[in-house]
Amino acid sequence: MKNFKFIILIILLTFTLPCIYGGCVVVYSSGDLNNDKVQTDDETTIDFTGTTLQAAITPLNAESLATGAFAGGQASVAPKSLKLSQSSNAAQIDLFRPLRFPLVLGDSLRRIELGTALSIPSHSNVITESDNLEGSCGGEVSYTLTLNKISGEFSGNLLFTDYCDDGIIVTGEADVDGTFEVSSGVFDTATFSFTDLSDESHILDGEISLDFTATPIVATFTAYSKDKQSGQVYWLKDYSINLYELPDRVEIESFGTFYNPDNGFVTLTTTEPFVVFAEDDWPASGQLVIQGDSATKARLTAIDQVHYRIEADTEGDGIFDLNSGILNWTDL
Repeated sequence: MKNFKFIILIILLTFTLPCIYGGCVVVYSSGDLNNDKVQTDDETTIDFTGTTLQAAITPLNAESLATGAFAGGQASVAPKSLKLSQSSNAAQIDLFRPLRFPLVLGDSLRRIELGTALSIPSHSNVITESDNLEGSCGGEVSYTLTLNKISGEFSGNLLFTDYCDDGIIVTGEADVDGTFEVSSGVFDTATFSFTDLSDESHILDGEISLDFTATPIVATFTAYSKDKQSGQVYWLKDYSINLYELPDRVEIESFGTFYNPDNGFVTLTTTEPFVVFAEDDWPASGQLVIQGDSATKARLTAIDQVHYRIEADTEGDGIFDLNSGILNWTDL
């Protein structure tokens, strides 16, 4: 069996996420979504210039909106071999491409060993640790971390130079702060903020928070994702991916708001967890529903680990009048 890379990501907001079996449900309180405005700051290098109105789901855009929400606007990225933890559990989550950057960030941080630096006597309780690590398939990440040996807090940055992790090559810089266990040097939490963090095909601008201590895994972040080839910018807002690990499979749920620059936004909810069995590339079951303007909606259903189907209610009358027929995951 293949090993997971252990990573748990959870957003640090002023409200908590009420948890239920199989994950946590994201609660939105942003008011009227139709009047939602793009939030930018002085350091933002990627701007979302597309429509911020809610998308009406039509026969022409139902498939692109459903698959875009499912893949976080990164459907053009070829699947890579990503694993979620160092445990003996095994499954692949190649299709959940919004996790590509969080996986690399979390894994690179967890590779930093603080034990030796913390054990060396010093006149100050605040120490600085700097070094670089080679990627598993090339490149390197350089880091500088300032550590408080009393409070267990840290801050610093990571600089990726063609850093290759399981076939994903990342370049760019990320600031990070969080907490660690003073006795062992093991990281507990981390919050990354970054601009122009890029892989082979996308550039990401946003913030991701991680909690390495929670179960099940919860990944929630907000970011702009720019496709290098087309130049289009997608917006993932309060995007949450919940992962429940079992001995032979992973169950995955997605929630949040997905902005397509041409069509506007849809809200997405996993009504049935996507089940990915060990050694499979795609889910054998599961269903995602997106909600559009005027009660229109679409749903993406996993038929088996090879096929899926998209249906849409384009009239807003509760009747699914569009059916894509059987589609292949590999064509996604």
